[in-house]
Amino acid sequence: MTAAAPESIHVEAKGSFDESIEELPIPEKPIENDDNDNDKKKEAKEKTKAVPIYRLFRFATTFDLIRICLGIILSAGIGAMQPLSIIIFGDILGNISFSIDSPSAMLDSAMPMILIFVYMGTAATVAAYSTNCIWILTGRNQTRRIRAAYVHAILRQDMSWFDKAEEGSLNTRLASDTQLIQDGISQKFGLLITAISTFITGFVVAFVEGWELAVVILATLPLLAGTGGAMGYFMTLFTTKTQDSYADAGAVAEQAFSGIRTIYSFSLQDRFGHRYNKLLKKATATGIKRGIVLGLGFGIFMLVLFCTYGLAFWYGAKLVIDGKIDGATVMVVFFTMIIAAFALLQLPQNVSAVSNAAGAAYKIFATIDRIPEIDVDSEKGIVPDSLKGEIEFRNVEFKYPTRPDVPILKNLSLKVSPGMTVAFVGPSGSGKSTSVQLIQRFYDPLAGQVLLDGRDLKTLNVKWLRDQIGVVSQEPVLFNMTIRQNLLMGVQHEVTPDEIVDACKKANCHMFITQLPNGYDTIVGEHGGMMSGGQKQRIAIARAILKNPAILLLDEATSALDTQSERLVQKALDAASTNRTTIVIAHRLSTIRNADLIVVMQEGDLVEQGTHNTLLALGGVYAELVKKQEIATKEIGHVEQEVDDEQLLLKETIQLKEEKEAAEAIQVVTEKEDGYKLTKTASRSSIDAFQLKLEKKKAEKKLAKKQKAPMGRILKQMRPEWPLLALGVVGAAISGAVFPCFALVLSQVMNLLIVNTADPSRHHLIAPGPMQGANLYSFLFVVLGIVALIGIAVEIISFEVAGERYTGRLRGRLFRTFLKQEIGYFDEEDHSMGALTAKLAVDAKNINEMVTKSWSSFTEIICTAVTGLSIAFAHSWTLTLIILCMAPFEIAAAAYEMKVEGGFEDETQKANEQSGEVAGEAIKEIRTVAALNKQPQFESKYYRALDYPHKLTQRKAFTSSIGYACHQGVTLYTNAVAFYAGVRLMSEGKIDFLQMFTTMMAIMITAQGIGRASAFASTFAKAKFAAISTFAVFDRKPTIDPDMEGIETDKVIGEIEFKDVAFRYPSRPDISIFHGEFNLYGKAGTTIALVGPSGCGKSTTIGMLQRWYDPASGTVRLDDHNVKSFSLDNLRSHMALVSQEPVLFDMSIGENIRFGVEESKNVTQEEVEAACKAANIHKFITQLPDAYDTRVGDKGSQLSGGQKQRIAIARALIRKPKVLLLDEATSALDSESEKLVQAAIDNILEEGGRTTITIAHRLSTIQGADLICVVKNGQVIEQGTHWELLKLNGAYSELVHQQSLNAH
Repeated sequence: MTAAAPESIHVEAKGSFDESIEELPIPEKPIENDDNDNDKKKEAKEKTKAVPIYRLFRFATTFDLIRICLGIILSAGIGAMQPLSIIIFGDILGNISFSIDSPSAMLDSAMPMILIFVYMGTAATVAAYSTNCIWILTGRNQTRRIRAAYVHAILRQDMSWFDKAEEGSLNTRLASDTQLIQDGISQKFGLLITAISTFITGFVVAFVEGWELAVVILATLPLLAGTGGAMGYFMTLFTTKTQDSYADAGAVAEQAFSGIRTIYSFSLQDRFGHRYNKLLKKATATGIKRGIVLGLGFGIFMLVLFCTYGLAFWYGAKLVIDGKIDGATVMVVFFTMIIAAFALLQLPQNVSAVSNAAGAAYKIFATIDRIPEIDVDSEKGIVPDSLKGEIEFRNVEFKYPTRPDVPILKNLSLKVSPGMTVAFVGPSGSGKSTSVQLIQRFYDPLAGQVLLDGRDLKTLNVKWLRDQIGVVSQEPVLFNMTIRQNLLMGVQHEVTPDEIVDACKKANCHMFITQLPNGYDTIVGEHGGMMSGGQKQRIAIARAILKNPAILLLDEATSALDTQSERLVQKALDAASTNRTTIVIAHRLSTIRNADLIVVMQEGDLVEQGTHNTLLALGGVYAELVKKQEIATKEIGHVEQEVDDEQLLLKETIQLKEEKEAAEAIQVVTEKEDGYKLTKTASRSSIDAFQLKLEKKKAEKKLAKKQKAPMGRILKQMRPEWPLLALGVVGAAISGAVFPCFALVLSQVMNLLIVNTADPSRHHLIAPGPMQGANLYSFLFVVLGIVALIGIAVEIISFEVAGERYTGRLRGRLFRTFLKQEIGYFDEEDHSMGALTAKLAVDAKNINEMVTKSWSSFTEIICTAVTGLSIAFAHSWTLTLIILCMAPFEIAAAAYEMKVEGGFEDETQKANEQSGEVAGEAIKEIRTVAALNKQPQFESKYYRALDYPHKLTQRKAFTSSIGYACHQGVTLYTNAVAFYAGVRLMSEGKIDFLQMFTTMMAIMITAQGIGRASAFASTFAKAKFAAISTFAVFDRKPTIDPDMEGIETDKVIGEIEFKDVAFRYPSRPDISIFHGEFNLYGKAGTTIALVGPSGCGKSTTIGMLQRWYDPASGTVRLDDHNVKSFSLDNLRSHMALVSQEPVLFDMSIGENIRFGVEESKNVTQEEVEAACKAANIHKFITQLPDAYDTRVGDKGSQLSGGQKQRIAIARALIRKPKVLLLDEATSALDSESEKLVQAAIDNILEEGGRTTITIAHRLSTIQGADLICVVKNGQVIEQGTHWELLKLNGAYSELVHQQSLNAH
């Protein structure tokens, strides 16, 4: 800000104020002094907990603290400099006014003052640079320490703490809350000090120089603060409202993307489109209100401001006429008061930054200081020398802390001798997994004890205890690093490569690992996504074997596998459990037949125990469970044949070899196409999945930079808003011209006051009549205020309304376009649910800013420049040209500061997000991390991930501070140049005072307006990237187009056929699923079951029938028509799908079931109930308090797996489909729920009259099928009924025997 043009401050403030209003409430009343400020804080503190400000700096080192103190002193200095420079400004004017009659002496008397400007400029530059650097660097150092401490604290907490914390919130807290703290302890803190210092200095100067005038101006300040405060309040109100109402729409989009297959299968695109649009309308309406409030509020604020100017000059003129003060003093008081007032307006945003930081710190510091009851970090506890492995539960009672009313274990007593293998079985929720977690001491029992070798677990050292236990869980967790690094996660000591290979051989995974492209150095992908279930499971077992624990816990280690993988995994488990105490939990009873002891649990009680055969003889709960899973093989008295495991492994190896060769062929091609240096990164020992992501992002950005912004297309789409846009441009033109005109009026008043001050005989010339002289100009200020109100209100309201309407339309259209893409589109990782919802939320908003924000700024700049320069050149072209030489520096400094700031914000945020992924992975899989005792490894990995953002910030400190410093200095230098040139020209008699003053004011204000408005460039760039990527979505042609015309038929018979089908998933083009030899024929009205190992393509067949994917070659037919010849909706209307994980939407049960039928058809409640009766769920629904109107919660979270599955079956039945597709509809359920669901499915199959394709892992569920097809290596290798296939004695009978439970 300048001294020569202190009013520029109003302009400046307009910018910063505008921005501040976007986020922050401005306090209702100005804060007069610090004490009052503290009282407010106390009140606020009781409402929301926050740490005291000095505690924010608790992570600062001594060196940091020294720098912080220095920073505070310098910041205060910069703040005081502005009001002080005004005094010098006044002195120069005073000198001029007294030596107007002797021009020659003028320059000599002004010279010392002009030099003071130069010295002050230099001081300001140095101070500004140092403080900015200090604040950024110290803030960054502390934040890094806070983040590291926070991650450490999270990872050491006990499980009950995690149960209560929403996992997502920990990640967001780590990312955003620490960012808030960083904001509050770095530059914003410095700016707060600067603003306070400016405020105090301004007041002091004004009251010392001329208290009479100062008092009058002071009286109007509450009014200014009041309008500002009211506007801030409404803005916050409407902003949160808009965000909330969009959040609802966002939730609909999120549900749609996460259940995309269900939506396509039941053709629900339109219904979701309508739901989304309905919610968008609400968001648009609140957004428009917000725009109107912003426009009016800001306009009124400017009006009040200009009226204040008018009053001040009218009263100032009166005081000069009365001889109480001189003209120069009027100016000094006026400007210092205004500067102080604006400093006051700057306060709220910085105060709120600091108080937000204090609030965020409260929660984070609380976590950091929390010491968990079960503390991994503590050195306490016994560390025995040896361990036998005897486990005993003594009268254990347990409830989960999150559900204290549900008892999980009721008085469990059980003793496990060393080296025994004990199996826990029972329905889900009976407390099996809980007992395993108690052994790991994730929780402590509420009553009773868990003993290890006779010692209570609570007395043992937690870290040591977990080192003695190996765990393989139901969903094995692999981390996003190489296979070798994953295997080493289990171990705390050095391991030779031979030991690793040895463990992998035991776990049956060495062969497949060596076949992978990079062997043991292959990255497993996020959550081990690159591996199949069986492969992940075997790596997890190898990890457990490598740990060589005394106790091995297997929690349903094979439940999610198909039979072939299960055989290999089971073999590995048997090898792993020799010579150690093993506890196994299983749903599939065939896997635990050989256990030393089988313990049957039910509802937290131990009901039976014994070996397999003794329990069968008992004929109790266990025998019942066995019967349920029995597969009839007794018909033939055949001899059982063991298949050699070597063969199984060999088969897998051969498959992998083929895949690898295919992959290599593709790899070569892609490497030629892309310039990515994939090969280089792969060789490093710590390959980072992030780095690859970063490279890709950079390449995309480069590409986008080359493209043009699609301004034309946006305009075309905004056709309905054209009148509004035109109006907005007019408004912007008016508001752009207001400030240069203000400079013109101001200089006229100043001229009158200063020229006529020195000689009392000329005082009457200041205001000769009621509407003349100073009185006239004071009135003109009010007129300008009214013009500003009109201009600003019209500009902001027009653009905001246009923008909101367009954003709503754009979001609706984008959402529908997403729902038109084929399923393969959603398989790509760039199109995950999160990425797409973010695109809808953020990109649409950014695009509209391309027109609304940048057009208004652009118009304003042009208008300001034209008006300002016209005024200046008209008064003195010489002086104008001289001052203009400084303008580029002024503009460059402002623009540079903006640019650097913006650029770094984005980059640092990105980098922080990426380091957050590292921590997120550990937090998400905390049970595994805790079981492996690997918290320190993740902490150090996270600390290393913080390196890049850390370096970025250092660079930012040194570079962006340059802009800030120049900005502070250049203004003062410009003043020096302008005054020197002006006084020089005056002393030579080329111009008079009025010309000099007008020219200076006009140029200063114009330059500042332009510098500030140039910020729109960064908005524009952001919008451009968003627009390019969004229009790319609009232009994308889906490979399977839902709008294509095709056969529309009401009746189909239901005959299906696959012929010579070849297929690869688009997201994994290197893995071939079918090689062109897949053939399958299904007669209408029959039940066809597909069985085979995982990854053999069973589920793929369903995807092709539904046309989620098209085959690469070959045909898929329904009733002799190629499925491609139907229109998509019609094709899918004849089918219904029940998938492995049923997707329910967050609405009532009734609405979910009605989703099965097209919108146009009316469904009666009777039909809904009939479907539910058939699906075995009607009774359960009627028992709920709201019956069919019960909300199911997000993703159906209020229901258990079995209940969701039965509702999904009802939804499929109400469709009355000719083809019913059941994709492993019971695999994820426990025996109890499975029985109910299976009964529902059997009901359906008995009805007949439709073709049913069912896919199953558990063969007991499909014995009655008309045709069973065994799929392997991409083709059907056997087909027939259950008994025919058993007679063949081939692959099917082998699968049956692996799963059979007969007592031998």
